[in-house]
Amino acid sequence: MNLVFLGPPGSGKGTQAQKLVEKFKLAHLSTGDVFREAIKGQTELGKEIKGFVEQGKLVPDELVSAVVFEKLRSIAAKKPFLLDGYPRTVDQAKDLDRFSEKEKIRIDAIINFAVAADELIKRLSARRSCPACKEVFNLVTRPPKRKGVCDKCDGPLIQRADDTEEVVKERLLVYDAQTAPILDYYQGRNNFVSVDASNPISQVFLDVLFQLKALGLPPL
Repeated sequence: MNLVFLGPPGSGKGTQAQKLVEKFKLAHLSTGDVFREAIKGQTELGKEIKGFVEQGKLVPDELVSAVVFEKLRSIAAKKPFLLDGYPRTVDQAKDLDRFSEKEKIRIDAIINFAVAADELIKRLSARRSCPACKEVFNLVTRPPKRKGVCDKCDGPLIQRADDTEEVVKERLLVYDAQTAPILDYYQGRNNFVSVDASNPISQVFLDVLFQLKALGLPPL
């Protein structure tokens, strides 16, 4: 069962990805993690990515795809996977189509996590992170047990600079311009579904499982 998760920042796709990965023992491919691994491993592609990152430039679509596909080739034959954060543009989506056809790697479901903009702003501006263990909380949907303290390691929680309301609005504008057109690209495919991600985490997870079952994927 190979999956693609789509959705704007704050839609909760990362949280749902983690739950699904644990349930079905999937390989979780986050674009950010794949980038960091390639840079740390000093691969040829990693060196190229590092150059763009250090200059504060966007990594070109073809390079993003190349790094993701390099990783996919190494795991696809071993276990099913979940792509989280890729594709982000229509060109990347087209790259994925070509790659999956060439390598005979089937994408079983593309799941979009839909949330209204005002809800996303509220969620993201309420997000708090633990610098020590990287755990993420949300004052609205997943508050810590103790105010300002990480449940996992007792470290102090902070609000990241990119989670302030002004920056969140800018991030959503970028998403709408760059990533939202992917929904039009995938619309009409029989493996493309949307879930209402404004619901509580547990309900969204049940909805995801329902959609997977409707597509005839693993018995639930």
